[in-house]
Amino acid sequence: MKIKQTTAAVTAAVLLSAAIPLSNVNAADSFPQMSFTSWQAAYSYVLNSFYTNPDYNFDVESQEPSCFEIYDIDHDGNPELFISQNNFRSGTCTVYSYYEGNLSDPVELGTYGIAFTDPNAHYLVHNDVHMGVRSLTYFRLEKGRFIREESFTDNTMNKDIEGVEIVYKINGKEVSETQYVQEKEKYDHFELTPHGRAICMNSLTTLTDEIYYEYMFNYYSVIGRTHYNSSNSITVADEINDLPVTTVSDNAFLNDDDLEAVVLGANVSNIGYCAFAGTKNLNSFKFGCSPDVIGQKAFEGCISLEKFEGMNSIGNYHIVDGVVYRSDMADLAVYPAGRKDKDFTVPSYIQTIEPYAFAGNPYIENIVCDESVNTVSEGAFSNCGNLASVTIYNGEANIINKNEQFTICNSYDFKTGESIYNGVIKGYDKSTARNWATPRKVKFEALEGEYIKNKGDVNNDSIVDSVDASLILAEYALTSTGKTGSFNASQSKCADVDRSGTVDSVDASKVLAYYSYTSTHLGAPSIEIFFSMEQ
Repeated sequence: MKIKQTTAAVTAAVLLSAAIPLSNVNAADSFPQMSFTSWQAAYSYVLNSFYTNPDYNFDVESQEPSCFEIYDIDHDGNPELFISQNNFRSGTCTVYSYYEGNLSDPVELGTYGIAFTDPNAHYLVHNDVHMGVRSLTYFRLEKGRFIREESFTDNTMNKDIEGVEIVYKINGKEVSETQYVQEKEKYDHFELTPHGRAICMNSLTTLTDEIYYEYMFNYYSVIGRTHYNSSNSITVADEINDLPVTTVSDNAFLNDDDLEAVVLGANVSNIGYCAFAGTKNLNSFKFGCSPDVIGQKAFEGCISLEKFEGMNSIGNYHIVDGVVYRSDMADLAVYPAGRKDKDFTVPSYIQTIEPYAFAGNPYIENIVCDESVNTVSEGAFSNCGNLASVTIYNGEANIINKNEQFTICNSYDFKTGESIYNGVIKGYDKSTARNWATPRKVKFEALEGEYIKNKGDVNNDSIVDSVDASLILAEYALTSTGKTGSFNASQSKCADVDRSGTVDSVDASKVLAYYSYTSTHLGAPSIEIFFSMEQ
């Protein structure tokens, strides 16, 4: 039976035009000049902009609230973000993709606030039926870009309406039914699944126990606390809304003068840049977790914090005597800025002083870096107000100083760009320490002797052998009988293989044992590594 309607006189072309909603790549809401460290950071930024958009209403109590959803269209590990305006006919769904630090230009689709995908194809699909007209548009997702591939429109659902001409269009151009069917068959196997309205939230920020947590899709991040906080201590939650709290964001508690004690939750894996910097009254900090990352300057200027507590060696960091080291004990990561010891000798197994490790400690006066330290990272000893002496025994240590601020300084003026260091750098005459100090007009004092690269090589001929063992025994023969030894300070330090503080027969025996091994093995490790392997 044919259905008679007053619209029968309306042309098919007009009918199709009236029924087709928006379906296009839209640059209006794009962020082309911005880069992000993760898809979570990118989409959080985007969502926050939509939450302040008056055309969107995320109030869950409203009739049809704005919603969002994440779904990985191309299964590359970085999901796409679907933002649904509402569930009305006019409601659009805006879709973003993240690729290599950048956001795509979004695709804005209608209708009813949803878009479609196929679980087995890398396509975003607009699918709509209205006034008897069906429209389909296929966007191929390729390296973070939505590429409009083809669109199909027909009004075959109106075939029983008297006077309506059936029209088929591909990419806006009218085609025959045969052409239409043949081309559309390429996509007819798609199993379309709707997306866009899975998550409805009044706010992306949750306030719990006076701490603000920001929703980051698959985790929460700590972003600060209330200004009217009644407590001087905080405990970061393990979970919020059944999602782990994994991050303390950059600058979260920067210069929070009222904060005195912190306990981190068990799931915190990332502590951001300057997260607790300048919290001058912070005197207790306990890790309830084993973080993967501690950001630069995270604890700079925490001048009341004398030690760190908690943490185990399962993660990337480990605490020894209140100082944070990497778990392999090769890097010193964070020295408490409130530790009041005037002198500190970097342990002999440490190879790297990490960026800003000692930054902002006003008490430390003398720091000694053993010859094992081969890298002093950017800002490692910066803004240490009373620092008077830094001794670097490794003549080839890499002292990184790419920034204007000195890596070793008492203070830095951000307005003038001037670094002030009134102390001294001690190192060997021909060393990277001198090379760092001289152009910066920093006082330099040369250590006695010359830099000897290899432990045990007391004659500095680049070979640790029986000759060195004989020299060590001769030195021991002198000093053990109360006579003055012949070694200079550099040779004595080099000869003390077991780091006992004295040159004796034990050192000579170790040199001989090492020489015996190297004489029969190619590619032997250094003497220190050799004996550490034996333990």
